[in-house]
Amino acid sequence: MKQVFTKEFAGRTLVVEQGELGKQADGAVLVRFADTVAWCVAQGSSKPTSLGFFPLLVLYTEKMYAAGKIPGGFF
Repeated sequence: MKQVFTKEFAGRTLVVEQGELGKQADGAVLVRFADTVAWCVAQGSSKPTSLGFFPLLVLYTEKMYAAGKIPGGFF
């Protein structure tokens, strides 16, 4: 079931959508603020671990063609 939360923040609309994308993950939201969109996904485990640290992985990909900058283009 899709849930949408909206809030006015700094003169722009902040939209958080939950329940439509990333259904196999433990938690996933699509956050929109002005022209920026971020998809945040979290996965957990109920088994305890013996690691001495908290493993965290962040994947960041900037798509330059979204701004009209295509690598290797003529102009």
